[in-house]
Amino acid sequence: MPFIALDKETNARVDITRIAEPRETLKDKEFQCQLCSTKMIMRSGYNVRFHFYHYRACTSSYATNPETPEHINGKYYVAEQILTALQDFAEFRPEYEVPIPEVMRVADVITEFPMGWRIAHEVQLSAITVDELDKRTSDYLQAGIDVLWWFGKSANTATNRDWAIKRNGFALSLKYDKS
Repeated sequence: MPFIALDKETNARVDITRIAEPRETLKDKEFQCQLCSTKMIMRSGYNVRFHFYHYRACTSSYATNPETPEHINGKYYVAEQILTALQDFAEFRPEYEVPIPEVMRVADVITEFPMGWRIAHEVQLSAITVDELDKRTSDYLQAGIDVLWWFGKSANTATNRDWAIKRNGFALSLKYDKS
């Protein structure tokens, strides 16, 4: 459920979150996946933001996982929190779903500062081990990107929060209603 697709005509990245009326504004455009070039269409639903959807399954070799509506809303929330927290600093916008070719990963949200420092913000809602967190974090560091993990749902465990505190000095959590 990506927020990003490529305009088939111009090959430009299209961030659907930055478009006020996507259905009307983008109705005559064709889109493709930034990873595999497969056709993508726009869609939204009850409690689900506008996003792009693969017409056929993504065939990319990038390490990605299917996204739930909770995950897509988590990415949006994280990007909004970053904007709010850093609004008085350099002009920048968090970018969604940035491919990192050096390690074949796609960052959920990435911030890049004028001096080139990049931070990936990863929304993790499904259960994950500390070993897997270490592996994914090492991948980002290998590409010269720091990473912050935002834990929610099954990933928001004492073990994962302790791991983040030991690594960063703090842990970030996303709370979801049980309803």
